[in-house]
Amino acid sequence: MSCRNNLALQIILALLLLTTFFMSTLSGAEHETSSSGEFSSVEERRLHVRIIEDQKSLIDEKKELVLEEARLEKLKAEIDAKLAEIDDKLAEMEAQKKVLEKLLEEKQRKDQQRIKNLGKIYENMDPLLAAEAVSDLDRQVAAAILASMKPRSAAKILDGLSREQAAEISRLFLTMPDQ
Repeated sequence: MSCRNNLALQIILALLLLTTFFMSTLSGAEHETSSSGEFSSVEERRLHVRIIEDQKSLIDEKKELVLEEARLEKLKAEIDAKLAEIDDKLAEMEAQKKVLEKLLEEKQRKDQQRIKNLGKIYENMDPLLAAEAVSDLDRQVAAAILASMKPRSAAKILDGLSREQAAEISRLFLTMPDQ
């Protein structure tokens, strides 16, 4: 990007030198023609002055264009740098997203293992005591624990719950995703 800036600066300097050269040539030519009296009419002299003014105007416009082009090149370089920075941030965010997904998967796996362990504990308990413990749990958790148990043990625990509790846990059990 600095090569572009250097190139733009070199172009500007070259144009400024050319402009200076042409301006001195034009003013010298204007001075020679006006002093030598080579014009046969006032109209020719007026046209000559007009041509010189137009040339100066064109040179000024070229200078402005070169400066504008250099400014645009600088802006383009800044935009390219910002885009590269954004790309880097996106790549960093993607990497963080993958790390978070792995952490979430690990947490879910550990939660599943805890639920299976609780299921084994409740299977080994007296069904009425297990039902009493399950009745105090969050319904989602209770359904997940019962789903991890053998059907016969889960049925005994559901039998110890109130009809409403057993129906609610059964509905939740039916809507649970396969694991």
